Amino acid sequence: MPTPSEADIAQANKLKEEGNDLMKASQFDAAVQKYNAAIKLNRDPVYFCNRAAAYCRLEQYDLAIQDCRTALALDASYSKAWGRMGLAYSCQNRYEHAAEAYKKALELEPNQESYKNNLKIAEDKLKEMESARPAQGANPLAGLFGAMGGGGMGGMPGMPNMNALLSEPGLMEAASQLMNDPGLSGMFQNMMSGQGSIADLMAAGQQMAARMQETNPELIENLRRQFGPGGEGGQGGPPPPSAPPQ
Repeated sequence: MPTPSEADIAQANKLKEEGNDLMKASQFDAAVQKYNAAIKLNRDPVYFCNRAAAYCRLEQYDLAIQDCRTALALDASYSKAWGRMGLAYSCQNRYEHAAEAYKKALELEPNQESYKNNLKIAEDKLKEMESARPAQGANPLAGLFGAMGGGGMGGMPGMPNMNALLSEPGLMEAASQLMNDPGLSGMFQNMMSGQGSIADLMAAGQQMAARMQETNPELIENLRRQFGPGGEGGQGGPPPPSAPPQ
């Protein structure tokens, strides 16, 4: 990329300041556009880091993390980029990555209290998640399904026998793979530790079912045949709803 002229640098800085003002006014989409324009003129790491802050406010955390990485590629000593990356990871409940990012920030700015405080929060959350995690070798969904009614959802019509479902190796293998997804894993760990309501529990199950439908439709179809109305594991009643569109 060609070296920006003095005029480009001045204009880019003006756009950055306008973006900062929009951030203060909570106009985050408009702020992103200002930072985009600034970056086109001058790839300054500050602009990427500021855009990451806007993406965080828009809950577009993957884009925020990407911008932080770009800022660090341009300036490896830019501690604020590590701090913003830690925030984005924390918002995704990816506390191990968040803690690593805050540690990197503290290596560069050892006296920055906000990094120390955020690191402690991330480490505390990580400990909570680890203490709520099922014992190694345990079925990762047994506790979840147990909370939903054990043998058969408390006798609810149309619901499959959960013990039979849990004995299906294909289902449990697919579920275990999905549990590697940080978002789903964090969601279920919150459910297992009692931090969610029944509605949250059902929503989490529906999200996992939708993800399974995308990644392994043949398995889902086999389960529907086996555990749906008239199947050997089903209990009658109407068929389950199809997975929601993504």
